[in-house]
Amino acid sequence: MENNDKVWAVHPDTVEPITAENEHIKGHVIVRVLSRNPTVLENTFPPNTWLGKHEHGSDTLYIVKEGEFHIEGERVYYPGDVRFVAKGHAYGPEWAGPNGAKLLIVAVNGQFGTEWL
Repeated sequence: MENNDKVWAVHPDTVEPITAENEHIKGHVIVRVLSRNPTVLENTFPPNTWLGKHEHGSDTLYIVKEGEFHIEGERVYYPGDVRFVAKGHAYGPEWAGPNGAKLLIVAVNGQFGTEWL
């Protein structure tokens, strides 16, 4: 299939991973940018990776592919779970379970970005 502005397809294994590390992350996150418009990310969280409280600049869907993902004040998410977060809603901290987690993250309206709080 040819990718164009009407239809595109990508497999995460064909995308070069980026390692995200900063003072708000205990551990690191492996990010594969599958698309920029719309923003679609595959984020792999090694076991017990922890991220501080934050918000995003777009409505965002999270689809858990593997492992378990904990979000304080919400619940534990498991493979197959889908989570929606409205633009500007602050939440966290969040962390991967003992076997890590893999999520697809989709910015529904606008570019994805993280504002650490």
